[in-house]
Amino acid sequence: MRATVEVFTSPTCPHCPSAKKLAHEVAKEMDDVVVKEMSTATHEGSRKAKRYGIMSVPTIIITGPASPEPIGLRGTPPKKGLIKAINISLGKDKWKEKKKGFFSRLFGGNEEDD
Repeated sequence: MRATVEVFTSPTCPHCPSAKKLAHEVAKEMDDVVVKEMSTATHEGSRKAKRYGIMSVPTIIITGPASPEPIGLRGTPPKKGLIKAINISLGKDKWKEKKKGFFSRLFGGNEEDD
């Protein structure tokens, strides 16, 4: 099973080349990753961007066999972050639970977990 990394870009975006470069670099290092470049200037890219609710570029959408929902990353993420998201989509890693510390209570409220 493979993970698909879709990089949504625009021809006028100054940050999009770095996102595309990163995605291709990671795909070369990981055998189970396929990269698809999706320009929002094309009909297919625009249609898919609307379907995902993408409002800015670059945006990276990762889908894989172990992730029921697509994983979205806005901007050019750190390499470790992209690899982690890919591994989560492949079932090789999991999201860490949020810690309940002073700052999370201060900024995130005091909601209880379900």
